[in-house]
Amino acid sequence: MSILPKLFPPFPDEPEFDIYSTIEPAKEVGGDLYDFYHLDEHHLCFVIGDVSGKGIPASLFMAVAKTLIKATASNGLDPAEILSKVNDELARDNDVCMFVTVFLGILDLRTGDLEYANGGHNPPLIVPGRGDIEFVKRCGGALVGAMEGIVFESSRIVMAPGDMLFLYTDGVTEAMNEHMELFSEERLKRNLTSLRDRPIKEIVAGVLHEVHHFSQWVEQSDDITMMAVKYWGRP
Repeated sequence: MSILPKLFPPFPDEPEFDIYSTIEPAKEVGGDLYDFYHLDEHHLCFVIGDVSGKGIPASLFMAVAKTLIKATASNGLDPAEILSKVNDELARDNDVCMFVTVFLGILDLRTGDLEYANGGHNPPLIVPGRGDIEFVKRCGGALVGAMEGIVFESSRIVMAPGDMLFLYTDGVTEAMNEHMELFSEERLKRNLTSLRDRPIKEIVAGVLHEVHHFSQWVEQSDDITMMAVKYWGRP
């Protein structure tokens, strides 16, 4: 937990975007991760992921994956190349056969151009300033770290000023109530529709409240992690 960013807003002097993340671990130590950092003055890299398994091995694998992603992203590669290199590093001598799902995006703060790659992770939602909320198109990509030599693909969307990207792990959509029903992607989409006009911290807090209300009689079994990235554009 101590290696994840905790200070928000992290870039208070940069009006081009807002970003907010939260993680609520299950009682057993898990392996969700999130991170964000500038690659240069024009590009913001952000990532969310979920390691297989629980306990100390998952948390250690998460720490290694997070460190590898940040080190590899600093080399000027596109998202697919980053995941490919991280995958090979994690898969090498991976005797415990662990893996991590990862969504990684690089946002051009000048234009709103978002290039991303998805390594087996839940598809984020794009919440436009106007119009319908939609899931981001899933691009090809297997689990990260399972085996060497996997080729990932990058895709691209353009965020207009006022658009928000909402990322999450399956602890959100797979939260279960006493009737064995899942919170589900569709329920998440409806919650975001009702919360979309609020500040991003309140949006994340609102979704977390709805997940807790939905599953209040069932003990949390997985980490719940969310990230919201809102693009405002440069004046």
